[in-house]
Amino acid sequence: MQPTDDLSRAVTATLPGRLDGDGDGGPRAHRTTTATDTSRADRDGGDGSGGGNAGFPGHLVAAADLDGPQVEELLRQAARLREMPARQARTLLDGAIVATLFFQPSTRTRLGFEAAALRLGARVTGFADPSTSRSVDYIGESLEDTARVVSELSDALVLRHYVTGAARRAAQASLCPVINGGDGSNEHPTQALSDIWTMTRRLGGLAGTVVALVGDPGTRVLRSLVHLLARMDLKRLLFLVPPAAPLDMTGLDAVTHTTLPADLAVLLHDSGTPYEFRSDVSELLAEADVVEMMPVDVPSLESHPAALSSHVYVTPERYRITAAKIRAVGSKALVLHPGPRKDELHPDVDDTPGGLYFEQVKDSLYLRMAVLTQWVAPR
Repeated sequence: MQPTDDLSRAVTATLPGRLDGDGDGGPRAHRTTTATDTSRADRDGGDGSGGGNAGFPGHLVAAADLDGPQVEELLRQAARLREMPARQARTLLDGAIVATLFFQPSTRTRLGFEAAALRLGARVTGFADPSTSRSVDYIGESLEDTARVVSELSDALVLRHYVTGAARRAAQASLCPVINGGDGSNEHPTQALSDIWTMTRRLGGLAGTVVALVGDPGTRVLRSLVHLLARMDLKRLLFLVPPAAPLDMTGLDAVTHTTLPADLAVLLHDSGTPYEFRSDVSELLAEADVVEMMPVDVPSLESHPAALSSHVYVTPERYRITAAKIRAVGSKALVLHPGPRKDELHPDVDDTPGGLYFEQVKDSLYLRMAVLTQWVAPR
């Protein structure tokens, strides 16, 4: 596969070509609509601002499930929604019910999807504490049964789970679209899409740029990001990885350079994306147009939340970004972080021109609104 620059131009432009992706969202798609259903064109006033699901997979489980034009449309839709009057946006999903099923703690993703649904006129149900459901008590209802039950009551499910592959399993059982809000160490597609939109909006495109990733590339946010960045004709992708990041991906214990999962190494090689490793964050600030931060000490994303406990961790200096380090190398790089941050990103970076820690949250709202307008079809 040859790299393309389809997603690297401004989101408002008409972008030619395709990005590779199998488009397979699982065996189930939307419910069949009838003549009495409200059409998407009717909901959005006929101007196309509601998106539509033509050609999209039935579920959003992984970044690789989307082809290039579909990703481009999501970015354009996010841009349209950002400019749309709030009163008009609230009509797009009027009457829809979005269920958020979070088996792991979340602030940005859960509240982001709930806020996105409410801003589109939908209603929200679900749980943030799985102990309030029958899936974790003495009965132990299966994930598949939980997904099927909730899909009978709602128009879309947003799922976060600590088991890798849980989103795909839920999608196979659900009667309505499933949107992956992060599953184990697998993927977090909407966070990656949101970060890509943040980058392209501010840089005007990513073709020919240098993007740097700090943290374990085996974690779900960075995995999804690498899947998207590998298609964007980057000049170079840089990694600053923890010294011995654990890798618990089933069947993927072979790694390149200790911490790059084998499947991502193959993906980058096949896409023709040059990638290199660096040993200090100052090198990234000096070379990159964008630096995406992650904590270098991340608890296992495949552990049951009840098994985790807080602990004190001091990030080694070479992994920390501060305003002083940015000034020292004269960096103009955008500095992103999907959150929550620890001490790897000093709060004084928020006041620098490239510090986008909080702006990312607002961008993610519109991207998740775009996702919902594409996948949710009220009954």
